[in-house]
Amino acid sequence: MDSNINRLDWEPEAYLFDFEGTLVTFEWNLSIGVKTVLNRIESIGYSMNLFDSNPSYVDIYKVASVISERDGESTIMNVIDEVFDQFDADALSRWELYKDAKHTLNKLKNNGKLLGLVSNIGSKAIYSAIKKLGLNDIFEIVITRDHVIKLKPDPEGLVMAANSLKIDPDSILFTGDSYDDLGAANAANIKSCYLSGGQDEINDDGIQPDFIINGLKELII
Repeated sequence: MDSNINRLDWEPEAYLFDFEGTLVTFEWNLSIGVKTVLNRIESIGYSMNLFDSNPSYVDIYKVASVISERDGESTIMNVIDEVFDQFDADALSRWELYKDAKHTLNKLKNNGKLLGLVSNIGSKAIYSAIKKLGLNDIFEIVITRDHVIKLKPDPEGLVMAANSLKIDPDSILFTGDSYDDLGAANAANIKSCYLSGGQDEINDDGIQPDFIINGLKELII
């Protein structure tokens, strides 16, 4: 595996990015968020036996989506979205752009590349962050938790972004910081780039990225 994308003689037509941990610092309080949403789900009458012993927020969302579709009502999803929006807002208050993020995004855009976001964060926080951090007019497409039924590592969001941009997946690079990001890219047949130092530390036992970078500026060819 090549650890530096600048060594490659390949230039994508479009660059898709995860948001938290990739463009901005990772601030979502995962452990408390998961505990809070499980308590809320139990309080409206659902058994914790529906979930594994240590579910992630993605696992919880997936189970709730199945329940909501099966039962034909959205109560459980409304509860989850409400809690997740609260924790999104909490993270928003602390998010900071990585030092080379804005320069990299502007450089890629000025080079004629199409840029997009595909995030498991909700729309309220993402659009507020885009405005707050001065990223207006950067992204041609923004896909959030509210646009999909299944979160990453499901490929739904990436496929939706590729279709919206009208770009062949072979010409897209998706940069993220977690196994969920790598899994989504792999399932969407999109090349993946892992940014070191984010949510997950990649090892040889899990899904492997196509490329690894230590800073976003390495995306500039």
